[in-house]
This record gives sequence, C-alpha cells and structure tokens, in this order.
Amino acid sequence: MNRGKQDMIFRLKNVPEGYERAAGELLKERGYGLCASGGERDAGKEPVIDISIVLTEGKKVSVSYTAETDSAALAGNAALAGKAELSACGKAFAFRALMRLVRELEKRGTGESFLTEEDVWLDRNGVMLDCSRNSVLTVDMIKWYIRFEASLGMNTMMLYTEDTYEVEEYPYFGAYRGRYSSGELRELAEYADLFGIEMIPCIQALAHLKNTLRWGAMAGMQDTDDILMVGDEEVYRFVEACIRRATEPFLTKRVHLGMDEAWSLGLGKYLHKNGYHPKSEIMAAHLERVAQICRKLGLKPMIWSDMYLRMSSKNNDYYDLPLDMDLSGAVKPPADVALVYWDYYHTDENFYRQYLRMHSQLSDQVIFAGGGWVWNGVSPNLKGAKATTEPAMRAVKEAGIREAVCTMWQDDGAETPMGAGLSSIVRFAEHGFAKEVTEGMLKEQFEFLTGTSWEASELLGEFDRPQGSEFYDNPSKYLLYQDALIGLFDEQIRDWDVKSYYEGLRDRLLKALEEGGQRNCTQKDCMQTLQHGSGYAEEVLSLYVRLADALSVKAPLGRKLYEAYGKKDRQALAALAEKEIPLAMEKIRAYRDSREALWNRESRIFGFEVLDIRIGGLLARLESAKKRVEAWVSGDVDSLPELEEPRLLFRPVKEGEEHTLCACNSWKTIISASPI
Repeated sequence: MNRGKQDMIFRLKNVPEGYERAAGELLKERGYGLCASGGERDAGKEPVIDISIVLTEGKKVSVSYTAETDSAALAGNAALAGKAELSACGKAFAFRALMRLVRELEKRGTGESFLTEEDVWLDRNGVMLDCSRNSVLTVDMIKWYIRFEASLGMNTMMLYTEDTYEVEEYPYFGAYRGRYSSGELRELAEYADLFGIEMIPCIQALAHLKNTLRWGAMAGMQDTDDILMVGDEEVYRFVEACIRRATEPFLTKRVHLGMDEAWSLGLGKYLHKNGYHPKSEIMAAHLERVAQICRKLGLKPMIWSDMYLRMSSKNNDYYDLPLDMDLSGAVKPPADVALVYWDYYHTDENFYRQYLRMHSQLSDQVIFAGGGWVWNGVSPNLKGAKATTEPAMRAVKEAGIREAVCTMWQDDGAETPMGAGLSSIVRFAEHGFAKEVTEGMLKEQFEFLTGTSWEASELLGEFDRPQGSEFYDNPSKYLLYQDALIGLFDEQIRDWDVKSYYEGLRDRLLKALEEGGQRNCTQKDCMQTLQHGSGYAEEVLSLYVRLADALSVKAPLGRKLYEAYGKKDRQALAALAEKEIPLAMEKIRAYRDSREALWNRESRIFGFEVLDIRIGGLLARLESAKKRVEAWVSGDVDSLPELEEPRLLFRPVKEGEEHTLCACNSWKTIISASPI
C-alpha cells in the first residue's frame, strides 16, 4: 500500500521525561526525523511539526493539530507547519496519539487543522506471543512487535515461554530450544518500558511441560508426560526456581503461571502414589503452594481459568456449563490470584456475557484472552478471528472488564508465521478505543502501519474457507502434506476443484497487491520480486502467494494419480510422473525457501528443523511417487497397491450435510495412517 509520505520533521516541545527515544524510533520507522525539545535544524526545508504531550486522568486519547497560518513563522531554518497537542491517560496511549497524528498528516497534509478523540475502553490491552511451539521469536522481532503495539496504543505484552527461558539450576530446561537468556529478557522488558508497555512473563507451573519432562534428568517429577507431580517437594523446588528465573529479568511484578488444560491431573503416577483424589482438591492444594511462592517473591500471579470452570462441569469440560449457572458458591482460586478467561471459539455475544459473569463470581480480578487464530495449520483463520473477536470484545466492554489480551498461539510447529495474524492484532487493538469497530477503521489503521493492502491480507483467511468448509477446517495444511499415493484426504475433496480454487486465490492475492499500489508488475514478476520486499507484512503476503501456487498443483495430484491408475491410463500416469510431480516439487521448494526466509526474519533457528523435516519428507515422498509411477508405466512393477486401496472419507459426511470438508491439524495424522 502506498503511504502518503510528507516531507516533515517533528519536534518535541513539551513532553514528559523519557518519551523522546521511543517517539524517535516510531517516527524513524516511518522515515521521519525528530528534533528533541528545543532542538533546531541547521539545514533542510522540511516543514516542522511541534508536538506537546499532556498526560491526563480522563479515559481519552486525543490529537489536536493547528496548522500554522503565518508563513513567516520560523523554527530554526525550517518553516513551522503546525503545532500538535497529544492528550492521553498513559504512555502507550500517547504513542497511539502520535501515530494517529502522523496518519492524519499523511492523509490531509500539514495545512489543515484537525481534532480527533477516542475513548479508552480498556486500561490494559495487549498481545501474547507464543515463543514455545518451535518458533522462538528473535529479540529484534519482539522489539518490532513492541513498536507495533505502541503504535496501536496497546500497553501489555506477554511472552509465552513454557521452557524457552533460562533456569540455571536445571540445565536441561529449554535445552536446544532457542531459550532466552536472562539478559535478553531484561533488554526486552526495558525496551518495552520505553513505550509504556508492561512486559509480563507467561510460563507454566503445572501442565504443558512435556518438552521439559521428556529428559531423564527430570525423572520423578512427572504425574503424566506433561503434568508435574503435585505434592512432591522437589517439584516445588523446581517450580520456585522457574518462577524466580522467569520473573527476575522483568520490571513488572505480575506473572502468568498457566495451569490450564491439566486434563489428566492426578491420574498418572500421582494416582499410584497417593490414591484417587478429586482434581479440584489437587488443583487447590497445588495452586496454594505456588501462590505462597509468589507471595514470598512479592509477585502478583494470574492463571488460565479453565481448571476452575471444569470443577463445576459434569463432563470436566470448560464450555459446557449452563449459561445461567451460579458459581458464587464454587471452588475459587486464592484471592490474590487473577483469572484469565480464554475463549477463542464462540460467536455468540451472550455466551461471552454469561461466562464473564460466572468468572466475576469466582474472582474480582478477571482478564479476557481472545484469539488471533494463527494456529489453524499453515494459514491463519482470519474469519474465525473476526467471528469470535467481535462478539467477545463487545461483551468485554459491556461487562466493564478493563483488561484483555490477544493470544497468538502457534500449535503443531508454528507453520503459520506470526506475521500472518497482524490483522487480528489490529482488530483486537481497535476494540480498546471504540465501542464498535468498522472494517473501514481497520483497513485504514492496518494499511498505515504495515504498508500493505488490507484486502490482500484478509485473503490469507481464504486458504481454508472454500465452499463446504466450516470454522475449524484447514484443507491447506492436509492437502499440502498428505501423501500423493496414499491420499488420506482425497475422497474428502472429490467434488472440489482444488486446482482452480488455489490458482484463483493466488491470482486474487496478486491482484489485490497490485490494486493496493504495492506492485505494478506482471504475475511472473510479482512472484519473483515480492519475496524481496523490505516490509515484514509484504514478506508474509509473498509466502502465501507461493503457498497458493504450490497448492494449485499439489492439492489435486493425489486424485489425478488415483483416477488415472483406476483407468489403467499409462499415458496419463506417465505425464503426471514426467510433468505434474516435478512441477509440484518445484513450487513446493519455492514455498519452502520463502518460509525459511520468513522464519529467519521472525525466529531463532531452533525449531525450523521441524518444518525442514516435514517439507523435506513431503518432497522425498513426491520423489518416491514419481519413481513408483514410472516403474509401473515401464512394467517394472505389476501393481501400485497404494493406488488400489479404496478411498475413504477422512471425516464421513452425512447425506444432505453441507459441511463436506474436515479439520486435521496434526502433521503425523495427515501424512500416514501408520504410526509415526
């Protein structure tokens, strides 16, 4: 997206102490210079914009710009174009006002006075970046997200680190995983603080510790393969070490302790050692011990809320409670432990409203966590993010909840890059400053901050949303990885023209980019040059142009092989082996190279070996398919048993059912029916 760049220089005339460096970095990122308070320019003719920042108590963010009408007014050697007063009730909110000023000046020019004002609906609004599911974001990338948040007026950031931080007492904790050093976390916390952003450690102190508990050195600490042995004193020495090491580098006293999804709590080695105890009893005892550790360290803990809701469920579920249920008499967490209500799935505003009410009966410290939906497979579920965020945030604001966080989980290997969810973050942020958010508001903010087309970005949500799909379906992942000869999902797409669909999506992406002013090129030129764009969001779009191109050939390949073999059409099979399979491999390699480049931009190298193995395995199987087909065509083998196996629906479809596709986000389930 072309930015309406102006030749401007900004000068801070009256701002609180400690704002200059952060303001300078935000402006520099957009190509503008900054003079400190009282500073003068010795050369240049750029118009100067004087900026004052006023911190207020009111829940407002405003920008008042007055254009200079006296052309003879000078500031240094440059003409004074105008004066701006930014008013906000917090540091990050002030930086939102600064970037709103820049956006308006780029749109209107410096000669027009204007006033903008927004309400602050959330005192704290932020993002949780998953740095545990293979992708451990680089320090520089996290700093980019800090600046992105500040530009949006978001003021909290959680780093989700199951085992990707240092615990000196336990050298196997996070080994070979790209863990952060204490020094790096301190650097990030201090950098975030420059922008008024509270960086919060987000760890696990009960479950989700499979990567840690896999090591022989951790023997004896397991209840199950991913849950700690509650009640064991060595476990509490370990937990205290984790909490201490995780929190020491940060400036905040708040810490997120996790404790979610402990499905089998007390049913593993704990059961053999202690006999059966209800989960509620085990959970309450463990949380009290962990809360005592936090009190000793002067910390303010929060946990995911699901285990406390499950205690009141007949089925040990999270979302099956009657919406009129009264939890005022239910088991509650300690009074000094906040509850984080996570919900990424519901599209009914009343559901959120009632669950927020129930949470408020359990705790007077409730935080809402929504989802950015970058965990659905190899592409983001942006329609799901919109369908859940809109009703959720309306309910949050109606309920008077003053803190929310957008979670960016990266399940099953971080195959979707974090940057594919930038529009989800923008959507979440804008809800902190408006009762209702329009697509026009989101488009303007997104294109201003990323320099890329909103329409092109939204197309990333179409990879898994053809006709016949539903919320969780992710055909782009299973059609990419499934074996071309075995074809576990081929029957599921029997009536879907996948070639035309992904070719069309590729072309729509390229057209949206071109119409957005990002490129003026032929399809071939765009395919070659997009990946070399300097913008982060642009590089993300480049990846998905490559993915759509690869899927246009790979996705229909299995059915073509199966049908040609069923007809014993040697000529068709020979053409597939000679042309289609090599073409699919070529396009997959291009996708792989683009994914590697983006991974290197976003993340540390640890974890990429998983994607390398997956894509490498895909290419190896295509090479094997080529050889097998050629062997049958030449008569070297009598049959291809893989192509004689009757094709079954992965998810059976009932007669008359409109939902014809399916969901499968487990790589090892996609690639083979045999155990991996």
